[in-house]
Amino acid sequence: MTPVELGLYLEIMEGPLPLLEGLAGQLQLLVRRLKAYQRLSTTPGTSVYQRAQALAEIQQAVTVLPEAVPKQPLREWHQAEQAVVQQLKDDCRFQFVTKLIAELEGAGMTVKGQLPLLRVGLFTVRVDFDAGTASIFWGPEIERLKTGITLEPTGLAKLLRRWKESLESKAAVSPEEFARRLHTGYQRICSLNGLNEGTRVFLIDLLAELVLLMQPPSFRVNPAREKFVEYPRIRFSYDLFRLKRAAAFQVGTARLRLHVANFAATAEKAKALWVPDNEEGAGTHYSYISFTTGA
Repeated sequence: MTPVELGLYLEIMEGPLPLLEGLAGQLQLLVRRLKAYQRLSTTPGTSVYQRAQALAEIQQAVTVLPEAVPKQPLREWHQAEQAVVQQLKDDCRFQFVTKLIAELEGAGMTVKGQLPLLRVGLFTVRVDFDAGTASIFWGPEIERLKTGITLEPTGLAKLLRRWKESLESKAAVSPEEFARRLHTGYQRICSLNGLNEGTRVFLIDLLAELVLLMQPPSFRVNPAREKFVEYPRIRFSYDLFRLKRAAAFQVGTARLRLHVANFAATAEKAKALWVPDNEEGAGTHYSYISFTTGA
C-alpha cells in the first residue's frame, strides 16, 4: 500500500470507527442496566422504588441510542414494566402503615397520624412516596436523625427499634442518679457564674456541663477524640423523660424544676429542649432548670 493509499484508508476509518465504538459502549451500558433490573425484579424483598430507579436508568440509556437502532421493542417492554412497577407502588402505599405496625409488634411503639406524617412512639416518620424514601425525626420533627431511607417497612421498623433500644440501653444510670448528676452540674454553673442556688439556668448550658462531668479520667489526661464520650441532645431529652416519668425531682433537700419554654424559644435549639411526656410522643419544650431548697 502506497503512502497515498494508506492515508486514504486511515481517513475513511476515522469516521465509522469512533461511531461504532461509541455505539458498542452504549449497548453494553444498556445490557448491564437490563441485567441489573432483572436481578432486582427476581430478588425477594427488593424495594419497588429500587426497581423504579433502575427502569429510569434504562430509559435514559435507550434515549441516547442512535435512531438506527430499533427502539420500539425496548419501549414497549419499558412501558409494560412501568405499569407493573406503578401497581406495586400503589400496593406499597396502601399496605405501608399496616406492614409497619406489624413489623413493630412487641416493640412498645404505637403508630399514629396520617401519611405522609406518622408518629411512631417517640419518633416521627415523614414518608415521600414519590421519591421512595423516608425521614426519621426525634419527637414531632424536632431533631432529624436520618433522611433518604429506603421506603420499606421491614427495614424502617428495624431502624426504629434499634434507636429505641439504644436509648434504653445507654440510659445506664437510674433516674435518681441522673437527678444527682444534674444537681452537681447545676451547682457548678451557679458557682462559676456567681449565681445563687434557685436561679434558672438554660438546659443547654447544663447539657454542656454534663458532657464534661461524664468524661473518663483518660480523657482529662489526654483529651483525644477517641477517648471522648458522646452525650447528644436526644439522649439528654430521653434521660429527662425517664426522670419525669419516675418523678425523681428530689435531690437531698433540693428539688428540681423544669421551666417551660415560651413559644419563641421553641424554635431555637440553644434556648429550648423538647422532652417527651409519654411513650406516645406527646412532649413539652423546656428552656430552664433550677434547684430550690426548702420549697
